[in-house]
Amino acid sequence: MNALKLLGFGALMGAVLASNAASAATYTVYATDDIFLAGQTSVPSGFPASGSYDGGVGAGTLPVAISVTAGETFSLAATGVVSCCNGSISNDPNGPNGGGLGGGTSISGYGNVGAYTSGTELALLGVFNSGPTPWTAFQVGASDTVKVPTGASILYLGFADAFGFSGAPGTYNDNTGSLAVTASVPEPSTWAMMLLGFAGLSFAGYRRAVRKSGTAAQPA
Repeated sequence: MNALKLLGFGALMGAVLASNAASAATYTVYATDDIFLAGQTSVPSGFPASGSYDGGVGAGTLPVAISVTAGETFSLAATGVVSCCNGSISNDPNGPNGGGLGGGTSISGYGNVGAYTSGTELALLGVFNSGPTPWTAFQVGASDTVKVPTGASILYLGFADAFGFSGAPGTYNDNTGSLAVTASVPEPSTWAMMLLGFAGLSFAGYRRAVRKSGTAAQPA
């Protein structure tokens, strides 16, 4: 590989790394997006919402689904305000970290997702479609850095809600507001790192070839 080819290969590799590092997308997560519906293809009938506040209905909407790659590390950052219980966003603001409504959360599992317990209410949650069910939901909040577990291909984003934030999940139909969630990849992917390794090997081979050529040209 001559110097010109090596430089061209290095420029291509740099462009690949730069484009990967800049990979980011923003998603809208509504307060009605139900984390307990992760893995469902439609909102089921007879969802086990509890309480008489909304007539025992309100399964909500399907959570946001983001395609991911196992082993990938990426960052999540959320902004915005949501509220529940027919509350006004201005009167009952609740940010991505939850807690603005007071109280805690203790909701039983449903479908693919297990029970969720927390000291705050209406925080942004995530769950991977990884391993046997029930999947374990975790708090994303305003920001989080996560590594995609083995076997996962989707990250779901949504909220945990129930009548009084306790018991069977439901009562999403009176939630208001949304969050803007940006997912970005801060680390190069594995194949890009492999390109870096190949470039190093090629450069080493080029230097050896130059040394051999210089030695042969010297007079005896």
